[in-house]
Amino acid sequence: MTDLSAFSTEKPLILAGCGNMGGALLDGWLKSGLSRDAVMIVDPVMTEAGTAPAGIACVAQVGDLPDCAPAMVMLAVKPQIMETVAAGYIDWVKASGAAVISIAAGVGMASYEAWFGAETPLIRVMPNTPAAVGAGMSLLLKNDAVSDELAKLSEIMLHTVGESIWVATEDQIDALVGVTGSGPAYVFLLIECIAAAAQKTGLSAEQAKLAARQTVFGAALLADQQPDVDPAELRRRVTSPGGVTQAALDVLMAEGRGLPDLFPEAMDAGERRNAELSGKT
Repeated sequence: MTDLSAFSTEKPLILAGCGNMGGALLDGWLKSGLSRDAVMIVDPVMTEAGTAPAGIACVAQVGDLPDCAPAMVMLAVKPQIMETVAAGYIDWVKASGAAVISIAAGVGMASYEAWFGAETPLIRVMPNTPAAVGAGMSLLLKNDAVSDELAKLSEIMLHTVGESIWVATEDQIDALVGVTGSGPAYVFLLIECIAAAAQKTGLSAEQAKLAARQTVFGAALLADQQPDVDPAELRRRVTSPGGVTQAALDVLMAEGRGLPDLFPEAMDAGERRNAELSGKT
């Protein structure tokens, strides 16, 4: 079955790591109907704190899992410990034929194929923080062993926390880290700037932040509900020639120093830094 009922007590989903992103995904799956006895968590911090969701098995180490044949292992741990954590699942994966999905940044497909074998279905996912409120944007990359059915199941799993798109190459993921991954920070900066400008008019700090948040939220919602309308057209619809908005946009879009030039420069800087952190330079 190509839905969350693909997981069961006999063929569970193992979630290795249940921090912010793993926890957001788990919440999304449960709200979308995943049976609590069809998922098992491996997380020492959650186990020690006793904070696992009710009705879900949670153990500290992979060796503490009950004997089973998992349908999928999701690796949701920090990149620095990924190799160590992944090693504990190699035998499980090879014995069961389970698929492996990773949501760690900076660990490439070549590493997972070296650990689990190229014959193992492997999917890399690059989510972003709005997944915590069901509005994430995830990038997915699969190896040649991933079937169409598994690809569809992966989409369903990610759609519980937002939208997702498939990319064809790892280079695309690296290039887009600065867009979808870092993008929320750019929007938060915009909110900061709008709030600061609003406060200068005499609004209180709280009023200014509300005005900024709602303006950005409303604009994003308007764009989302009109997906066939180009953002440039939406901008033009708000802009009266020679009006207030046009005067402000003349500054924000000024040749050589405005946002159309700054954003590509910012993306290039982020991509270079990502390459440094992942050891590709």
